[in-house]
Formats: sequence, structure tokens, C-alpha cells
Amino acid sequence: METFDYSAFDGSGNRLTGSVAASNPREARDILRSRRLTPVDLKQVKSKDSKQVSFGKKVRHKDLTQGTRQLAILIDAATPVEEALKVVALQFEKSPMRSILMDVRSRVLEGTRLSDAMRSHPRTFSKLYVAMVASGEASGQLAAVLDRQAIDLESGQQIRNKITAAIAYPVVLSVVALAVIIFLMVFLVPKIIEQFSSLGQELPALTRFVIGLSDIIIKYGIFIGIGIVALIFGWRQAQKNEAFQLKWHGFLLRIPVIGKLISSVNAARFARTMSGLIDSGTPALSAMETALHTLRNSVMRQAVGDAAVKVREGSPMSSSLKQSGTFPPLVIQMVAGGESSGDIGKMFSKSADYLESEFDSVTAVFLSLLNPMIIILLSVVVLMIILAMYMPMLNMVAL
Repeated sequence: METFDYSAFDGSGNRLTGSVAASNPREARDILRSRRLTPVDLKQVKSKDSKQVSFGKKVRHKDLTQGTRQLAILIDAATPVEEALKVVALQFEKSPMRSILMDVRSRVLEGTRLSDAMRSHPRTFSKLYVAMVASGEASGQLAAVLDRQAIDLESGQQIRNKITAAIAYPVVLSVVALAVIIFLMVFLVPKIIEQFSSLGQELPALTRFVIGLSDIIIKYGIFIGIGIVALIFGWRQAQKNEAFQLKWHGFLLRIPVIGKLISSVNAARFARTMSGLIDSGTPALSAMETALHTLRNSVMRQAVGDAAVKVREGSPMSSSLKQSGTFPPLVIQMVAGGESSGDIGKMFSKSADYLESEFDSVTAVFLSLLNPMIIILLSVVVLMIILAMYMPMLNMVAL
């Protein structure tokens, strides 16, 4: 199904413009004539290679954020959804976002709900994104929900940018240092070994260890590399297994410091989404069922699903979340306070603010310590290799 922009005259001679969804230009003209319109101009909106672009390339996070923000502004200004989709799509010239939005528009013109139309592009619109749009449609607060989604996308991008900037130097440093170590073990150590082999003296333990490690890298380096790649691939495949993922995520939550960080960041994301949905008029139960998609930890996601069932049966949200045993006590207390005061959305927002601030502080400290830790560790490794090569010479001088 394609989208065609038309210009036509009605029975009174008035010139009208608009859009129509049809399989081809002839069908589009037939549809217009059935509406008692005389088509004058008909133009296909989608480009010839739109299907290839839509499904071949992934939309950049920046384009998705920009598109969401513009949709929220237009819909809030009472622009019809199909018209807003067209206006936003035309802002993207070389991005696949253009053809995807036009395809969504075509489906909307056919009578499909916006959330269902977006669901046909899972690579662009996540389950959470679609669920939030559906929630906005149900509550009549689509513009507010899209605005909340744009804020979350922008916030997520800022966090990613901070993390990328913080770890870029340690990653580059680690790669360079690893390359230097491999060079020493493969090229330098064997040449020095040749000098020692003719001496006939017993080598120090550290030197023998480094020589043995060098032999392993030279003889089995390719196989070790293949093994590492296979392990990474196998691990990624295992992560797709729900039972394995539950066990692994549960194990992560039990690690003293890491578990608390994982719980906090997931709880903050959940609380922030709950706050936005409830403030936009979404019922608490529907908000829970939507917000659980924000949880990256499968154990916490399952716990919220179970809590939603209990809420549906009449249990308070705070006690239902508390029974899961996976959420920080702060969130439980704030939710209980919100239930008592009748302003649960505000309490979710406050708990999200606190958890995000705490997470930012902890990660900032950790990342500030990461660089010197890597430098010290790699310096020790290089020093051991050099010391292992010079120890036999020092022993000869001592003799």
C-alpha cells in the first residue's frame, strides 16, 4: 500500500487537497471518484526505494528522538495524526525514518491505530515505545505520552554519551597496551630466549613463566582467539534463552555492589516511566503493564508482571512490589506514601530523581578510578615481562 497526495475538485467546484492510501495510481483515482471528487493532480509520496530503505537500515537514535519530539508538538497543537506523520517524515531527507513514518501514515489512513502501525517496524519502535503510544491513545493523552517518550530518549542518549566519553580513553589505552604486550611476547621474548639458551644456566621462575606464556601465545594464539569469539557467540545465544537469562540476572542482583547498582538503575527507569504515564492520565495498572518493558533485568521484569496481577486482584501496588523483593526500599516507601496521599505519580518522580542522582554519583566515582586502575594494572604486566627478561642478566652480573 502506497500513499498519494492529491489535488481534486468537488461537486461544487472547490479545489481540495489531501492524501489517499492505495496500491497504485489508478486505484487512488478510483477512490477519489467514489468520493465524488475529480482528481487533477496525483503524486506518490513514498520514494521508489523506500521499502529497501525502511527495512534495510536502522534508524539512528538521534532521528527517532527528533521525530518523536516533533510528533508530540504537532499532535499537541491539534494536528491530525496522519498529517503530523507526513510533516515530520518530510523533515528527514536521507534518513530511513522518512519512509518508515510514511509507511506508518499509510497504515493509519487505512484505519489502523498508530500504535499498531508502529508495531510493524520493531527495529525502530521498541515494545516499550509502542506500549506507551497505545497507552496514550487509550487515555487520550497521546501528545503528553510522546513528549514523555522524547524526554526519555534524550535522557538515554545523554547517559550513553557520558558513558562513551568516559570509557573511550580506558578502552583505547587497554587496546594499545594489549597490543604492546602481545608484541613483546611474540617478537621480543623469543629473541631474548635465544640468548639465554646458550648459557646453560637455570633461569629464574618468573622468566620461565613468561617464556612458557610466550610459547603458548605463539603456538595456540589463533586457537585462543577463535575460542574467545566462540565463547562470546555462545554467551549471546545463551542470553536468548529465557531460563538461562533469569538465572544469570538473578545472580547479578545478588552480587553485593553490582546488584544494588543494577536494581537502582532499573528501578529508576521504571519509576520515571510510571510517573510519566500516570501524570498523563494512564490508570496505574495499565501503567505498570506498560512500564515493565523498561526493565532490562528479566527478574525484575517478571516481578513487576507478577505484582501487576496482584494489583488487578485488589492488592496495593506498594505491597505487591515489596513482595517481589527486587525493588529498593526507597521506591516501596515512596509508592506507599503516594497511595496514602493520592499523588502516586509525584512519588514515583521523586524516587526516580533520587535513584538517578545516586547512580550518577556512584558511576562518576567508579569511572574516575577506572583510568588509573587500568594504567597501574597494565604497567605491572609490562614491568613483569621486562623484569623477567632482565633477571637472568642480573644473576650473571652477580656471579
